[in-house]
Amino acid sequence: MAIDHIDPSICVSTLADLGFRFGAPREVTVSMLDTFDGRLHRAGLRLEACEADGVELVLSGDETVTAHLATRSAPRFPADLPHGPLRDRIAAILEMRALIPKLRLTAIRTAATWTSPFGSIVATATIHEHVHIVDPDQFDLPTPMIEIHQVGADDAPARRAIEVLDRLGFHRVPGDVLTEAVTVAGIELAGFSASVTVPLDPTMPAIDGFRAVLVNLADTIVANRQGTIDELDPEFLHDLRVAVRRTRSILAHGKNVIPVAIDRWARDGFGWLGNLTGPARDLDVYLIEWHRYTGPLGPDIVAALAPTRALLERRHREASAMVAEGLRSSTFDDLLVTWLAWLRHQDDDGPRGSKADRPLGRVVARRIVRAQATLVDRGRWIRPATPVDHLHRLRKDAKKLRYLLECFGTLMPGDRRTTFVRSLKALQDNLGELQDAEVHGALLRAISLDLLADGASADTMHAIGQLTERLDRRRHEARVEFASRFATYDTRGTQRTLDAMLDGIER
Repeated sequence: MAIDHIDPSICVSTLADLGFRFGAPREVTVSMLDTFDGRLHRAGLRLEACEADGVELVLSGDETVTAHLATRSAPRFPADLPHGPLRDRIAAILEMRALIPKLRLTAIRTAATWTSPFGSIVATATIHEHVHIVDPDQFDLPTPMIEIHQVGADDAPARRAIEVLDRLGFHRVPGDVLTEAVTVAGIELAGFSASVTVPLDPTMPAIDGFRAVLVNLADTIVANRQGTIDELDPEFLHDLRVAVRRTRSILAHGKNVIPVAIDRWARDGFGWLGNLTGPARDLDVYLIEWHRYTGPLGPDIVAALAPTRALLERRHREASAMVAEGLRSSTFDDLLVTWLAWLRHQDDDGPRGSKADRPLGRVVARRIVRAQATLVDRGRWIRPATPVDHLHRLRKDAKKLRYLLECFGTLMPGDRRTTFVRSLKALQDNLGELQDAEVHGALLRAISLDLLADGASADTMHAIGQLTERLDRRRHEARVEFASRFATYDTRGTQRTLDAMLDGIER
């Protein structure tokens, strides 16, 4: 617990009489680390990096034993930490997301401990003075403050210290100094949520519902822009690109709802943005999947593939630089400013689509039915010898249906939508596996020609052949599996679930 507006000299002398031993004051910089989307916070954990002489990481939570780890610098990814329980714990939560400072402050700390006769620390006390929040905004906290913490099972020393300070008339505050700083700074520890769902009413005008969905997607694009430019982690580009794809899909489904002039202009603009971000994301996926692709090939083959990996990384840097340049450009700024101006100007007197004022539920239900019919009809035509381009088009059809179900999900009963989406996702996973193997195999063949021209060794070319064969095998397996996946999806049960899901929203 923490107590504020203290007199440090009185606290030191009072606690010293109780057996606490104080060290010298020292200046520290403390950062609270979490992901952009607040994964540690959602897991009930807090990670601090305290910089003084080196860096000490402190992982704490309501239902976890506090862990301390000395490091040379604050980590960006779990892989930056030495192997051990703390690294394993946060790696399982973070996955591929980066740690970023949510809050950063400086302070003068004076720490004390109460030690048992057996030499173990039973309680700690820390006086905080001159606390200055550096980021996200610069201002000072009202201090001094003191924190009292129990360590282990014996609560007597910490309890006595608190009781004595209470009798002196000092004021308790909830949490600790970092908690107080988060509150004063107005930081939302839950982070940014890229949730695609927004509150919708099936009786509202279709144009209002489409606008609400598109505003939410535009906000996601804006929120992930800087993280994508800075390449903090691959999820920024992924979330931005998914929001762009969803935007393009909703525009396509918005025929006769969104004005023609706006629709054409927006499709061109977001088409440019989709083409800009595509190559970098493809390479992201390739590098993320690299160990899964190469692991079974053995260490000698993986070592021989080092020039291939290096070339992929170089192309990824080049593609990412192009994305960053595009996201910094006036073209992107003009697109977002103009787009958001139209989306948020609800009372415009411009031309309206012929179905703009129809009930949203009726419009969306009919477009879901049409998207499902297109997917099923095209899927039934696919045979073992059908060109792969038809499967790639089917994958896009499945995405268009999925985006409708996600973006307008609040119109439909959650349990029925979940059941239907689960069936659709199983089909999508198969088509995605096929697409990735196809794209990555083609890229590997192109890279092999460049490496060969640059005089790559025979071992490297042999290893590329091994990896190419593995990707071809994955592609073939996914292609063979498609028939059973589609047959499982194309059933009366799936259709009944769809009908039940849409029942009641066509008002």
